Amino acid sequence: MSQQVIEKAKELAGVIAQSPEYITMRATEDAAGQEEALQALFKQYDGIHRDIEEITLQKEPDFDKMDALARELETVQQQIKAQPMYQALQSARKSFSAMMAQVNGELSSVLNPGGGNGGCGGNCAGCSGCG
Repeated sequence: MSQQVIEKAKELAGVIAQSPEYITMRATEDAAGQEEALQALFKQYDGIHRDIEEITLQKEPDFDKMDALARELETVQQQIKAQPMYQALQSARKSFSAMMAQVNGELSSVLNPGGGNGGCGGNCAGCSGCG
């Protein structure tokens, strides 16, 4: 692999790490990790999820108990989604993902001109698109 490519990748990673989207996402992740109410709900969710897995592994699973736990899991999941910090975290992650999709789109357009985006790369060999 070309050392120049590796160096440019490191440079790009540094620029991404300085972006407002990344900084906001990391700060929000840190804040969410410190929010006790949200962490308690995550812990409760994980516990219920483990209980369901244990039941499914039994030779004769108790389907009534599994259904009750599944409803409880859904309730906890809704409580998680209602937390303002969780909503902020999802929003920050969405913004970062959108930025990364744009970065990947730029890389893709350079590496595969006209491919998948409906654009014309200017190389007509093997193409019947223009008519």
